[in-house]
Amino acid sequence: MFARIIVGLLIGFIAGLVEAFGPSMSKKWQNMSELLIILTGLAFIVSSFAFGLIFGFMAIIEITAGFCAYGKVFQPKKTSRSLSR
Repeated sequence: MFARIIVGLLIGFIAGLVEAFGPSMSKKWQNMSELLIILTGLAFIVSSFAFGLIFGFMAIIEITAGFCAYGKVFQPKKTSRSLSR
């Protein structure tokens, strides 16, 4: 169970990474990376729903938490000065 939680968080974290570096990649690689992340996340969610409804919803929450964790940890902080522009 713990391994599934780690995998869900890792999928979300990698999705955040691909989203952040997407503009620096070529359009072809960006599309392929996003497609792989979508398919991997979808397969993880479907396999979690196969174990039960609670596990399926936990998988969605884990991926979302991993994506948000990437944004909190690695995205630059916005200052009040940059918000006023």
